[in-house]
Amino acid sequence: MNPKKGNIDLRIKKPISNKDGSISTVRTIGIEADGMYINIPTVIGGKVVSNKEAINYYRKTGKHLGKFKTKEQRDAAARQLSIDQGRKYSQ
Repeated sequence: MNPKKGNIDLRIKKPISNKDGSISTVRTIGIEADGMYINIPTVIGGKVVSNKEAINYYRKTGKHLGKFKTKEQRDAAARQLSIDQGRKYSQ
């Protein structure tokens, strides 16, 4: 199976403020399911949720930030997403 693009529109995700003064828009975690390596957000509905809540939300809605053949591809995509989001909100 080839990598699949995420199905969450990041243009409408609003950043949340962290206690340290930084911001978060997606706070990605990686999971393995259905033979794929998947990035999912832990910022849902404008708040940070636990990893368990994020996984349950993914299972319920199917919303994700990308599905990949390998863990390395998934992790590289998560790093790039973090860089891209950081650039977007530091302008």
